[in-house]
Amino acid sequence: MSIKDLFTFNLTAGTHLRDARHAHQIYTQNNFTFAPKQKYMYHVVLQPNPEVGNSVNSNSFSFQKELGVLVKSADLPSFRASVENKQQYNRKKNIQTRLDYQDCRITLHDDNLGAVRAMFEEYYKYYFADGNRSATGSQAAYLQRDKYFGDVPNYGLNNKKRTPFFSYITIYQLARREWFAYTLINPLLSAWDHGGVDSTDGGFNEASMSVAYEGVLYSKGKVGQNPPVGFGDAEIGYDVEPSTLGVIDQGFIGDGGNGLIPALIGLGTNSLVNNLFGKSPPLVKTIGGAVVGGLIGAVVNAATGNSNLPSVDTQANTTTANQADPEDLPALSVASVLEILSVPANMAQLITPILNTGVLPGVTMDTYNNGTVDERLAIEADVLDLARVENIKVVQIVSNF
Repeated sequence: MSIKDLFTFNLTAGTHLRDARHAHQIYTQNNFTFAPKQKYMYHVVLQPNPEVGNSVNSNSFSFQKELGVLVKSADLPSFRASVENKQQYNRKKNIQTRLDYQDCRITLHDDNLGAVRAMFEEYYKYYFADGNRSATGSQAAYLQRDKYFGDVPNYGLNNKKRTPFFSYITIYQLARREWFAYTLINPLLSAWDHGGVDSTDGGFNEASMSVAYEGVLYSKGKVGQNPPVGFGDAEIGYDVEPSTLGVIDQGFIGDGGNGLIPALIGLGTNSLVNNLFGKSPPLVKTIGGAVVGGLIGAVVNAATGNSNLPSVDTQANTTTANQADPEDLPALSVASVLEILSVPANMAQLITPILNTGVLPGVTMDTYNNGTVDERLAIEADVLDLARVENIKVVQIVSNF
């Protein structure tokens, strides 16, 4: 290694230490197109079979949407192909012989209500007769000599169930207002557990399950046009209040030039900054200079007591869960909602997000798209009926239209 490092001592070249230009050009340009997805941006849908979900005894799937939100972590599908090496006149040839789907592990918070526990309980009782037997009485199961009963109890898989418990499980990745879905076909639980208890551990308990499946369906879409089932639903606690942060044409430019960039330009050309840089400094004349000058001007104003920055965080106010916030109430009346839905063009745009909330049991967008004209009109009539009875989901979606 040379004692004189060309990188350190090359003072005549134009390139020395610079910013992360390489990372910027790959990851942050074009609205973060090639930036990696964030792991915490996801949504899960556990879809029960109608035979299970519509059962009177089904407690867990009364909270189907909440179960998806209670998912703490989930593995995305993984595949393993068996490849055999064959000899073709001494030439090596690789041949695929089979494809195996690796189990997906999904962990869930063990909630205080017990919705996750109830789902596992119902799954256990649905497939296996063991959980449906009584342990007391003269003819009860699990007695030591029950095999001599006139009517021998059933155990294990002898529960006469053929319909799958889950219709499908879909895991959504979210990024840049889009979703990328992996749908597990015919899922079965190969293992599930309820976590554990420990008097020395003050952490939270979690339940988990390993899901075996027969195939994977890939799909993608826009969150605003075709949102995942339950995602963004205020009924389960999603914050649906629009963010005050805007996009480049609103938050930065603003209406009438009152956005961030014009404000910084105004700050960057004030007299305090002119005193620091001189009159009409070239740096302040550019957008980049306006930003720098504006930040310096804001700091100087704060130091001199002329800052306009708020001193009280108005968002720190808290309310109890049972208090009604006027901003959370529907913005439109029932008459206004019906008036909007009565316009065919509006109904065509709103029918997708309405049906994706599961507001009509058993009716999905596939049902609507594949139906006849009369069947579509019947579904739209059902939506109008829900609006008349002030269904919160329909009113909310139409109010945000």
